[in-house]
Amino acid sequence: MGISLQILRNILSNWGSFGIGAVIQFMMMPFLVHRLGDMQYGIWILIMSFTGYLGLFDFGVSGSVVKYVAEFRAKNDNAGLSRVCSAAFYMYLAGGTLAFLVSVLLAFGFVQHFKIPSEEISTARWVMLIVGLQIGLTLPLGFFTGYMRGMQRYDHVAGISLAMLFIRSIIIVVLVLSGYRLIAIALIHLVTTIGGGIMRAVYVFRANPDLQLRPALITRDKLAMVGRYSFLMFLYFVATRLIFSTGTLVIGYFLTAAAITFYAIPQRLVDELRVVIMSTGVLQPAVSHLNAQGRDGQVQRLLVKGTKYSMMIVLPIAVSYLMVGDIFISLWMGPRYAAACYGVLVILTCAVAANISQFTSTQILQGIARHSGISYIAVLEGVANLALSVALVKPYGIIGVAVGTLVPMLISNLIVIPWYTCRTIGLSLPRFFGEGLLRPCIPALFFGAILYAARRIVPVDSWMGLIAILAVCLVLYAVCAWYLCLSRSERVTRWADLSGVVRSCSLAILVRSRPEKSLP
Repeated sequence: MGISLQILRNILSNWGSFGIGAVIQFMMMPFLVHRLGDMQYGIWILIMSFTGYLGLFDFGVSGSVVKYVAEFRAKNDNAGLSRVCSAAFYMYLAGGTLAFLVSVLLAFGFVQHFKIPSEEISTARWVMLIVGLQIGLTLPLGFFTGYMRGMQRYDHVAGISLAMLFIRSIIIVVLVLSGYRLIAIALIHLVTTIGGGIMRAVYVFRANPDLQLRPALITRDKLAMVGRYSFLMFLYFVATRLIFSTGTLVIGYFLTAAAITFYAIPQRLVDELRVVIMSTGVLQPAVSHLNAQGRDGQVQRLLVKGTKYSMMIVLPIAVSYLMVGDIFISLWMGPRYAAACYGVLVILTCAVAANISQFTSTQILQGIARHSGISYIAVLEGVANLALSVALVKPYGIIGVAVGTLVPMLISNLIVIPWYTCRTIGLSLPRFFGEGLLRPCIPALFFGAILYAARRIVPVDSWMGLIAILAVCLVLYAVCAWYLCLSRSERVTRWADLSGVVRSCSLAILVRSRPEKSLP
């Protein structure tokens, strides 16, 4: 399969998984908020945000697995692949052990310092221990997810994840309706994580029976290779976690656990916006493959086109949040939440849209192992985010925390990272901004104008009314973006790629569904 078809297939698979997963999460959030209450749900979000930092004990190895699996497979070096994978797997195993041990310290040393009622402290400790064990097991099992992505089988990764999400959600609903609460929810997350990890491990060893993961295969050069790449990835992941989890932790420390819920609702919406684009994050192994073959010109074209396509996708969603986000929250969670959350949603949407604009740049630099600059930039952004959020939370509450996220994100993603990326790969900065960032803004402005006019003309007080207005406006946006953002040759190529993916998927379904001929 050609590189563009492979990328498109992976993106569509991720989007399918994301779309179904988003619907499930969309229904689960109000269910859990109303069943558990603002306080317990706020505790759940606080613990998940806090223990999310434990995932950083992978030390950035996840990115190196994707890169080096793609690179060594491109070179057909099976022996080298086993050596580098052995080094990565046992680094994962050590990280997972450390993560669980730290979760024990957090459960008994830090939980009581947050604004959690005394009667809930015991529950919070148990949840933190269970989630810590989940993360401790996720890390070594996550090696197999990285390997599958290095094989560019994002479609199968998405399928397994979706199956586990279905099972987890059904069991959680049954347990919560039966009166079980946070500890039961945490246990279900643990069990389904183990199940998904086992399925991915079986897949990897069946796809590559020659793969070996033994300590004896670890060599100093391969350990150094994985370590150098992973350290920079680790810095980037630490900074990213700091940037996107700072708000919840600052609110939980300086305000109340209940206030976290009013911040978590708009944050969940912008997180879904990030996931839409992260679902297109299939370029790193493709770029590593191209870089290993010396095809640098194609890497430059991927940066410009990948950025443009990402913005074409994210901008209408971001504009929808800005124009009708208050209506959406009111219908979803209730009018009380719309009034309290809409201002935060507007600020975080602007921040995350800026961050997403450099998502392709990040993948390109990671794929060619030139990601040191963005790692250090992200660290500085995370520190600035934390400092501003702490300074603004007391006088301005959750709005101040959102502003503390916005300001560093705009500077980093609209000025510093574009300059660094274009300089690194030898691309003209005006070309990057003109074709990659500014051109998609034209149909987005048109979309915002017609959506604003439609809201003013047609009263929207139901889901059907909101969906109808968005559907009509999105159709007009799609037509406008198709002709204004894509050249004639691009339109022909993209249509051919889409048709090719549909044909290949249809053929695969027919082959799998055809009964085997019986032997005479």
